[in-house]
Amino acid sequence: MTITATIQKHLAAAALEWRVALSNKPLSPFLGLKTLRGQRSLLLSERKNIIIGDQCLFSHTIWFRNADSHLIYDNITNKRINPTQSIYIGDHVWVGQEVAFLKKSFVASGSIIGTKSVVTKLCYSNTINAGNPIKQVKENISWRGECVHNWDLEETNKYNYIPNSDFKYTYNQNEFLSPKAIEEKLDSLNTAQEKLEFVYNAIYCNKNKNRFAYFKDMPYDIPLPKYENKFKSLKFEEIDETKPQPTPPAPKPTPQPTPQELEIKVLKEQLAQKEQELINMQDKFDKQNTNISILENKYQEALNTKNHLSYKLGAALIKANKNWYKGGYVKFIFEVMRIKKEHRNRG
Repeated sequence: MTITATIQKHLAAAALEWRVALSNKPLSPFLGLKTLRGQRSLLLSERKNIIIGDQCLFSHTIWFRNADSHLIYDNITNKRINPTQSIYIGDHVWVGQEVAFLKKSFVASGSIIGTKSVVTKLCYSNTINAGNPIKQVKENISWRGECVHNWDLEETNKYNYIPNSDFKYTYNQNEFLSPKAIEEKLDSLNTAQEKLEFVYNAIYCNKNKNRFAYFKDMPYDIPLPKYENKFKSLKFEEIDETKPQPTPPAPKPTPQPTPQELEIKVLKEQLAQKEQELINMQDKFDKQNTNISILENKYQEALNTKNHLSYKLGAALIKANKNWYKGGYVKFIFEVMRIKKEHRNRG
């Protein structure tokens, strides 16, 4: 099985959409599991590598180039100064839209790369990085993969506080897969088959959470952890591409409903519509009854106000003021006596 076929099989299994440009040399692109889709381009050159971990989230228009394509020399020494170098992406890395990864990039696990960034160096775990050239803008963060676009207020409030450590990484020297050590091992291997076996045994089968976790001032140039050779237990099926492949069986036709079933379906829909109309009418009647009850309460309050002693006295005073020239205020005294007597009798 060739390395190209293996890569294609791995890509298909991971449900990714990557454009991979390979030469006929033994290269080692490795794409981890559960890495989400988006339009991405990988250009691999001079037998160097691109290693991407598990559970990464890539937006659209992402591209990787581990070479400058053309040669640059120092005019004093006449030595080449732009060697091709590999790119390493850890686990659970979130990459925004239109990001470029250039040679010698290493993004440690749990990091975020901002939109339109150009990655050219090491980005530590649990940090936010952005810019051209990239720089760290925040540390001690973690992120989750839920998408917020269609959330209501209840869903938003649900995620305002999440007390867990799923994506908080720590450096462990006994577990750390140093990109330098991986690179040295891959450079020592000659064939694509050897590289494939190493990547499978040392990276794919390594399930340690902190395998690509790295922080500032931690030991970097360390040997790889020990690993078992599990590749030899795999079973491969050789596919002869010259032979015609069996045609998959045609899908069974969808059974068509009978006229009776269609009639029943229409009747059910009409019944459901009538039930909804009844529910709407009931809601309308309930609202009307509520409004009537409110009006009755307000009317009763108005009657109570009108029959109140202070209201009647005020009305008598207004009347006396209007008829002051006819002895209105004298009449007002007698009217007050009458109102008070009537109020006592009612009370």
